[in-house]
Amino acid sequence: MTYSADLGQGQSLTIENVGVQTVITWAHRSAGQQQSQQMSLSLGAWSEPPKLFKNHVGFILQIESARTSYLRLQANGISLLSEVPLMIGTEEIPFQRVTSNPSRMPDMKPLEPLRMGNMSMRMEPMEMNMGNMNLRMATATSHSSSTSHAQFCSQCGTKIKESDRFCSQCGTKLES
Repeated sequence: MTYSADLGQGQSLTIENVGVQTVITWAHRSAGQQQSQQMSLSLGAWSEPPKLFKNHVGFILQIESARTSYLRLQANGISLLSEVPLMIGTEEIPFQRVTSNPSRMPDMKPLEPLRMGNMSMRMEPMEMNMGNMNLRMATATSHSSSTSHAQFCSQCGTKIKESDRFCSQCGTKLES
């Protein structure tokens, strides 16, 4: 049996009972980011569907099997509670029974080259272009002894000469 609940703000909870194992997956999705936490417990076969409650600090999951188990879901993770939690002021969140497990997160597509005005960045190969400045990470195949590399001040970014000991713009002492 698999149940799923939409917790709002890009969060979802999927809980599945396979034999004596209960698998809980808490997923968080937002633009360009996806995270999930999963916990597997031997709680036995369920005697009734799970119940989920929202309180002021997170969520409480109630599972009925040979004994009643409670789990807390908060920002820092999923934890099994040793005592019955205080349920005053909680709101029950409905679960939907699902036929397949929706907890597997879809693969993210690779990062597209970033463009902002006259600036562009890309990851493969690592490269940044801004106006007439071009920075690129050297690769084993592009490395040659005749290539000169521009150097820049680590504090202000001003182009510096190899012979400079101090930045002409901000005065930072340069490493040799």
